[in-house]
Amino acid sequence: MITIALSKGRLLKSFLDYLEQNGHPRWHGALKAAQRELLVEAEGIRFLLVKGDDVPTYVEEGIAELGITGSDILAEYGADVNELLELPFGHCHFALASKEELPDYRTIATKYVNYSRSVFDRSEKPVKIIKLNGSVELAAVIGMADAIVDIVQSGDTLRMNGLEERVRLDPINARLIANKHAFFTKSAEIRAFINELRVG
Repeated sequence: MITIALSKGRLLKSFLDYLEQNGHPRWHGALKAAQRELLVEAEGIRFLLVKGDDVPTYVEEGIAELGITGSDILAEYGADVNELLELPFGHCHFALASKEELPDYRTIATKYVNYSRSVFDRSEKPVKIIKLNGSVELAAVIGMADAIVDIVQSGDTLRMNGLEERVRLDPINARLIANKHAFFTKSAEIRAFINELRVG
């Protein structure tokens, strides 16, 4: 039995869509049928359906041998895991967005505090970073922050809230990660799972 932590929500949907287009592995049906389950077992694989931020933790702690998560989560939390593959789904990007274009942005609201700090440290621009966990756009709309750093896919949410993307930052996509110990002790099972993904 191999255990794989999967991010619930949009990334899981992207993963299932990818599987639909690439050959339906034997466990695909059980995973697709899962509604509110947190644990799905099929064909010798146990899937843990967890919050995206928690996927690297399950893998790092050895509860799951593998995980599929976004590179945004890895960039923010810096988990001690092996990154095995970039996966061809879950594409979006980080962006700096604001209501008005300014010469300098002094306050930034974001869920991605560590990532944002690294961006502004590279540019050597001092900023105050305000951590928010949701509805980050509101901070720029009401003037609590000059701008936000957030994930952008289509840009619709920004436009609906009167914001514009000012700087396109790093690209994001799904990544397959592995527990460092399991990478050696369960290498055959890991290789078999990678083969079923038909990546490349």
